Amino acid sequence: MTIDSLAEAHIIKGRLLNEGIDCFLTNENITNLMPHHNNMLGSGIQIIINEQDIDKAREILKDKIEPNSLELVCPNCGSTHIGFGKGKRLRIFNTIIALLSSFPIGNLKPKYYCNDCNKEIK
Repeated sequence: MTIDSLAEAHIIKGRLLNEGIDCFLTNENITNLMPHHNNMLGSGIQIIINEQDIDKAREILKDKIEPNSLELVCPNCGSTHIGFGKGKRLRIFNTIIALLSSFPIGNLKPKYYCNDCNKEIK
């Protein structure tokens, strides 16, 4: 799981530790030092747990992993084949522009999009 906020990452870590799941955080220093690079290449604070604790952790963090379990429908084409992410083309384009200009292109927040018609769902 990847988190943007240090405070939220420590809250989630505390929830897991209270349930007896050992975990640790990575990338917390670089995320705080350079917050404008968050989400550019999938970076952010990552919560690492043991493989045998994955199912228990998913159950504990169900509210964070699946904030709304409603079935989303594309208003453009009516498809229920909805994805969540930044889109591969946009991520590659922004990375190339950032490298050429030596300036980060801000935070790219993941969004819902239709896998059939490639439209963003708002």
